[in-house]
Amino acid sequence: MAATDPAFKAIVHALLSGTAVPGLLASRSAVVLERIARGGGATRWYHCPGAAALGAIEEKLSPGSVTSFYFDGRIRRARPSPAVVADIEKIIAEAGDAVLGTLREDGIGIAGETIVSSGDLRETLSTIDPSTEVFYGAFPGRDDDGVAAVTVTLPDRDGVVRAHPH
Repeated sequence: MAATDPAFKAIVHALLSGTAVPGLLASRSAVVLERIARGGGATRWYHCPGAAALGAIEEKLSPGSVTSFYFDGRIRRARPSPAVVADIEKIIAEAGDAVLGTLREDGIGIAGETIVSSGDLRETLSTIDPSTEVFYGAFPGRDDDGVAAVTVTLPDRDGVVRAHPH
């Protein structure tokens, strides 16, 4: 249900163009979290390396979703290492869980999982090539200060923003 409809993509583009997102992407990357409307808690994650990638992400976003762009490194990117494992274990201890993912072949999507224990972390890391960068951190909130994070609620296909359970 992504924005493959050109009219909906134009709505998404206009909405995001009216936020701080394009300006922030001119100088830094973002991790994007899409909370799917009527998705039973489903999310999609993306890596937006800069302004040139924004159009590709706009095409993937779904009607009615709450979409957050994080510019402040709260979702970190690194190769697996003992320090990364210790960092993720600390996040689990403090927050109860962590997110961990790898970049998909398209260079934009992030295949992410929720990690709830050290055993879960070891099992997940055992399936990841050690030379592959991972994205990880505490599950982020819907922050919107216009600098560290920008969160928008996308309209439905008809252009109307409606309240949906996310």
